[in-house]
Amino acid sequence: MDTAPQRIHSPKLTRAAAHLADQLEVNDTPVLSPFEFFQIVLAMYSESTGKKLYLRRDTPDRDDIARFRSILKATGAITSDRDYGSRIIRVLSVSDRSAEDIVCLVDPTCYVSHLSAMQRWGLTDRTPRALALTRPDRKTATAALRAHMNEATNTAENNPYPLTLVQHPHRVRRRDVAIYESKTAGAFIANRGTDIRLSTVGQTFLDMLQRPDLCGGMSHVLDVWAEHASTFLDEIASTIDQTPKALIKSRAGYILEERLGLHHPCIERWKAFGQRGGSRKLDPTRDFAPVFSETWMISLNV
Repeated sequence: MDTAPQRIHSPKLTRAAAHLADQLEVNDTPVLSPFEFFQIVLAMYSESTGKKLYLRRDTPDRDDIARFRSILKATGAITSDRDYGSRIIRVLSVSDRSAEDIVCLVDPTCYVSHLSAMQRWGLTDRTPRALALTRPDRKTATAALRAHMNEATNTAENNPYPLTLVQHPHRVRRRDVAIYESKTAGAFIANRGTDIRLSTVGQTFLDMLQRPDLCGGMSHVLDVWAEHASTFLDEIASTIDQTPKALIKSRAGYILEERLGLHHPCIERWKAFGQRGGSRKLDPTRDFAPVFSETWMISLNV
């Protein structure tokens, strides 16, 4: 595993390429998309006055980018990422990072979710078999990438290497990876001191009710709620209150009020969303059971 940074000093490097290698190290990011690499090269061109880099033109074109990549690769400054291949540049002077960091660096639309997020928040003692990631559906993710590009130092129109939706490999840094695309991808936060984006604790509890199968199963979910829901009651209530899904409100209300005896101003409002129906089950993965909560109008099939 290429964890140790490799400081590059080579007589084969041109003055500009040596300066670029230094900038890649200062950037302190182990993996770069072609979009991000171009941004760094473009910044070098714009800041080159007085540095005697002997650049051929005022701004780089595709041939310049290809030449820099070729030189840096030949001298051992960069290589193709071992998991993502030539789609992603691995900067060898920067230490490698965890699978969670790498996927979030490579894909700005995704965040750690479900059982993986539960583990990060200290809500479960289970170790996920695969790193669970959520990102928006293709249309929404593409729009998010466009917005991300436009927030960069230079607008997307100036960059000949636009960001595209990443196809993650099945394994990243020896971790299995599972990607879930959702039209209702939720809220996330930056995990302090890392490049990881993590579903908020409220969103993590909401996800347990939407996809308990991705969170250890409903029996485990109920155990987690019993142990931790009172601690995060305000965050849970606020997040559940904002979801448009009436069934999620009923599941949360039943668990919080009837099972755990917890109270919150939001819970009383959720009772108005109750309605009878064969699809209204506490556990969406199991068959309907003829045992009901009359208040929340859901089958208690756990």
